[in-house]
Amino acid sequence: MVQCFCRSPVRLWPGPLLLCLLAISCGGSSGSSIVTEEDSAGVRIFTSAGDGWPRETAWHLELDLEVGDLDGPNSFARVRDVAIRRAGGFWVLDGQARRVRGFDEDGKSVLAFGGHGQGPGEFTFVDYINELADGDIVVAGSGPIALHRFDPDGNYQSTDIFPDSAFRRRSASTLESRPPPGPSFGKWRVGPDGSVFVQTVLIDAEGESIVRSDVLFRLLSNGQGVTRLTQWNSSLMKGGPGGTMRLLQPNLSWAAVADGGVWFTDGSAYELRRLDRSGDLTAVLRRPAAVVPVSPSIKREVLQILSEDMDSEFERMMLAKAEFPASLPVTFGLWIPEPSGQLWVGVRDPTLPWDYERANAWDIFEPSGKFLGRLPIPEGFRPTRVTQDFVVGIWLNELDVSHARRYRIVRPAG
Repeated sequence: MVQCFCRSPVRLWPGPLLLCLLAISCGGSSGSSIVTEEDSAGVRIFTSAGDGWPRETAWHLELDLEVGDLDGPNSFARVRDVAIRRAGGFWVLDGQARRVRGFDEDGKSVLAFGGHGQGPGEFTFVDYINELADGDIVVAGSGPIALHRFDPDGNYQSTDIFPDSAFRRRSASTLESRPPPGPSFGKWRVGPDGSVFVQTVLIDAEGESIVRSDVLFRLLSNGQGVTRLTQWNSSLMKGGPGGTMRLLQPNLSWAAVADGGVWFTDGSAYELRRLDRSGDLTAVLRRPAAVVPVSPSIKREVLQILSEDMDSEFERMMLAKAEFPASLPVTFGLWIPEPSGQLWVGVRDPTLPWDYERANAWDIFEPSGKFLGRLPIPEGFRPTRVTQDFVVGIWLNELDVSHARRYRIVRPAG
């Protein structure tokens, strides 16, 4: 049996062993309160409540930069990721074309590299791009689960290949003929301090159900191994292949912090957990959240959307007998803008246009756990990065054409 932090509640010891560091502190005009406790293991538990900022000082986003078109030089096949370009503008990863493109503050293309293939500097499936503090650019994805590094001019440098049992680095002079066996797919992220994280996903079809196992690793700095941080299992289908599909299940979300640790949540409850760089639990953040039942109308909408991508009679039969949870997951994604260290938690706000796949708003917290307020996500926009001043991401128009967008964060004076 696998123990997973996401499912195991932090124990609060009763009586004198429970230290209340801060009974209740009011957030002044922000209308927030926070209770801070510490258990016998030194784990801090923050319970944050309140409505946050008043309407007149509520943050909002203003569109600042957009690149994308139906055709022509500024068109994309399918944008998979958008990242901040330190010189201004942003990087766009076109996952279908397997190309990286850099755009300046005026939306002018200044660099392009990559391509489809298995040679040096080429990609099979990629979904992540980031510019590091030293100016190098990393591109990552699966098939194999690999992290490719390029210099600031887009020249190929090296590739790191996962899994941990066969993790190794290759360069243009030591290319291997085939990828090593390993997890079915994975997600790479590089933290503010340069720490490299990999979330691998394994699908186990044996036994009475099909189980998805998400395992989060941090790569060691010498490139010779990994530290396993946490693991979370979820059931995708009951009864094995041909059984009952389980829809709207919560998923593991996480974000790296400046000291090499991570915040993570499985979305089943409004509870986030912080691990240090060794994988030890150091803090828990909780917030009261209303339960949103999975209503018949939600079920009909989800089934309609999914049926549009299913061609065979067998797929439609499987969808017809799918199983839904009693309530929707609570959180959907985490972002940590640097250098503020704030925690942006993706949620579903019932007053905003609804998307069953992702969040439509953020709950924003100070590093101390104090709730600041809720910020709506523009309709049709999928955020990929948050900084102190900007949010960048992917926007799809009514024709399902990918655009890269940047929004400025507006904070009215209060």
